[in-house]
Amino acid sequence: MNETKPSWSLKLLLSSSLAISGAVVVPFQLDSSGIQSTVAEAASIYTTTANLNLRLSAATWSPVLLTIPSGSRVTYISTYGSWYKVSYGGKTGYVASQYVSVSNTSAYYKTTDRLNMRLTAASWSDVVTVIPADATVKYVSRYGSWYKVTFNGKTGYVASAYLTPTSAPVPPSDYYKTTANLNLRLSAASWSSVVTTIPSGATVKYVSRYGSWYKVTYNGKTGYVSSDYLTATTAPVTPSSYYETTVNLNMRLSAASWSDVLTVIPAGSVVKYVSRYDSWYKVTYNGKTGYVASEYLKPTTVTTPTDTNGTGKTVVIDAGHGGNDPGAVYGSVYEKVIALDIAKRLAGILSSTYDYNVKLTRSNDTYLSLEQRVSLNKSYKGDVFVSLHANSSVYNTAHGHEVLVPTSESYTTNPYVSASRSLGSSINKEIASRISTIQNRGVKYQNVYVVGRNVSPSTLVEYGFISNSSDRSYLTNTTYRQRMAEATASGIHQFMRSYY
Repeated sequence: MNETKPSWSLKLLLSSSLAISGAVVVPFQLDSSGIQSTVAEAASIYTTTANLNLRLSAATWSPVLLTIPSGSRVTYISTYGSWYKVSYGGKTGYVASQYVSVSNTSAYYKTTDRLNMRLTAASWSDVVTVIPADATVKYVSRYGSWYKVTFNGKTGYVASAYLTPTSAPVPPSDYYKTTANLNLRLSAASWSSVVTTIPSGATVKYVSRYGSWYKVTYNGKTGYVSSDYLTATTAPVTPSSYYETTVNLNMRLSAASWSDVLTVIPAGSVVKYVSRYDSWYKVTYNGKTGYVASEYLKPTTVTTPTDTNGTGKTVVIDAGHGGNDPGAVYGSVYEKVIALDIAKRLAGILSSTYDYNVKLTRSNDTYLSLEQRVSLNKSYKGDVFVSLHANSSVYNTAHGHEVLVPTSESYTTNPYVSASRSLGSSINKEIASRISTIQNRGVKYQNVYVVGRNVSPSTLVEYGFISNSSDRSYLTNTTYRQRMAEATASGIHQFMRSYY
């Protein structure tokens, strides 16, 4: 039986129906006999060989949408005679096919708008996910005007008209620094619940990417942040074991600026790091543990000795003068202030670095008699006693540091004369070796009450002359005071190791 060929009207209706439904299987054309035939799939990407007009329709008289520079890459959509329908720079139009050449398919594309990723290559297909504008997708294959791509672990089809070629994405940094106070959210959306607020300048660890959102971890919490407020950085340095304060710094009960102040740590003091909470560090200082603002700390070279052996030993630190007894004075420079500041620094180092039990005869501007100071050492059962002072002279040329130890005269009742001299020598040696810019006046035997009349190895340290301009510049400098405290602590520790 003869088969009747379908009419042209039926073919056109069928063609139109397929186009409207979006169920385009492959491009096709009608041959001279009117029979449908498929054509070879066109290359996905073309390169322009000249400056080329992108027109609204496939005709030379059609309005020009824009001029595409020579050497540009355009995305092919379909063919209309000698014209190619292409997309470029977010616009879609027609170009003369003679001015483009085949280019390799890009491995990556950037979305020019929010774009549905669909389960199959059809506009009516289920949406797998919505890809944000300006997101990078990886090309897998082409199916007509649809590209099969992968994005955030999902694979599906997207309309190629909304893609523009791009280079391979730069591998994300493992760590980023926030450029502003930044909300960490439960999901990748601006309306999502806030898990916590990350301070500006904080370091976060990258996990994955979802469009313009990064999944990150911060302080044990994981969530999403806007990548607009991140800048790549290197891995955070492992916290130092010890830090030096750069200002007089409040140690607080908890990690908040409104929390109760436990103590004020002098500038230049050494604190021991315990843990971190956002921009706050939990530290120990002078037997106390609390929180300080990390921006006022800098790493220091002080390290934990391998042989502390300080446990159970008591060091009594005596800050000379105090109250209505200012000690040596030069203008607004008071010996009692210098002595107390160094005493607090020394106590902090002995406690946190060497693990000694430290007692201060005074911790504020209080007057104590010489007898009271010795009595306190007895009640504290001090294993050593060190009194801290600054010197003065009517001769402004006198300068340098020295230590005073008991004499062998009848004035001395201290049963630990030899040990006191060893203690003084050890401290003097450490100061001289660590701070060579100050003259070393050595160890001197003198009848000093808190040394000669004490009941444990005792010495008195004179750190310099207030009356000398050079020494005075050191004594009023917090860095110098800190170095003196460190040297004194080391000298005490060297003595304790050998004596006890």
